[in-house]
Amino acid sequence: MRREIVVVEDLYKYFNVVKAGKRRVLKAVDGVSFKLRRGEILGLVGESGSGKTTVGRLVTRLLKPTRGRILFDGIDIAEMPEKRLRPLRRRFQMVFQDPYASLNPRMPIGKAIAEPLVVHGLAGWEEAKRRALELLEKVGLTPAEDFYNRLPSQLSGGQRQRAVIARAVILEPDFIVADEPVSMVDVSMRASILDLLVKLRRELGTAMLFITHDLAVAKMISDRIAVMYVGKIVEEAPSDELVAHPMHPYTRALITSVPSIAWRNRRRFPIKGDIADPTSLPMGCRYHPRCPLARDKCRREEPALAEARPGHLVACHYPVGEPLKPLR
Repeated sequence: MRREIVVVEDLYKYFNVVKAGKRRVLKAVDGVSFKLRRGEILGLVGESGSGKTTVGRLVTRLLKPTRGRILFDGIDIAEMPEKRLRPLRRRFQMVFQDPYASLNPRMPIGKAIAEPLVVHGLAGWEEAKRRALELLEKVGLTPAEDFYNRLPSQLSGGQRQRAVIARAVILEPDFIVADEPVSMVDVSMRASILDLLVKLRRELGTAMLFITHDLAVAKMISDRIAVMYVGKIVEEAPSDELVAHPMHPYTRALITSVPSIAWRNRRRFPIKGDIADPTSLPMGCRYHPRCPLARDKCRREEPALAEARPGHLVACHYPVGEPLKPLR
């Protein structure tokens, strides 16, 4: 069995905000736990505002948690000072959502990809350039010599995202957080970028936290999927199991909302209203104001994430039983 590279235990991130002239606490991440094995891809899915990106920034220590543990290869990095954390940073990288904002507009693409090797003292500029050229070829930016000297403004959105991925993997990290890596890319380029991520995972054995709002994309690339709702994971299971047998009403609503030719033949769970306000969460289950199956217990008690089927965790007092009909 593959060893765990990332273990997140009871992770919290609260922000102090001012809303309507009053000081409030925004509970962006509110007790999240998960494990990620070497070479595994975990999809993290949910609506905008569910806390997915904050989780990604926490596990790469771009944000410091309010409390909780983040074990990277057995080392707790949650409270680690930056001076001690710096040598570990080359082993975990992040692919940001916006390829337009992720690159220095005045730095040639090749230099941006090569620079991490120089910054971490792993190579001089000559060797770094050679490896950057090899990686440009690997991610499909050819001829590499031509792309090496191009500025970001001279690349399309899909090409920029490939460059951002190349910059993240040049250090051969053990773990990558990919935050919505295809959301700003043309539909025609999405499949090729997803194929590239899977190929790099296979060649390097890199574990990945794949953050997306699109369950269909998550199923394509992920070994397991965790569904977040307002700071908490409400369901987690192997990808095929979760899509075929969603047990939380929120997960089922997300899946039955995915457009398909056969959508009329499926019982839908419409999502009503807006996502809960993380500065003023409802009592009990935080999904109950939008849930068509909510009962009195849901309004009083918050459900814990527990195993409902082997390897299938769900946080619901009354999980949905019947599997979905497969799409035709």
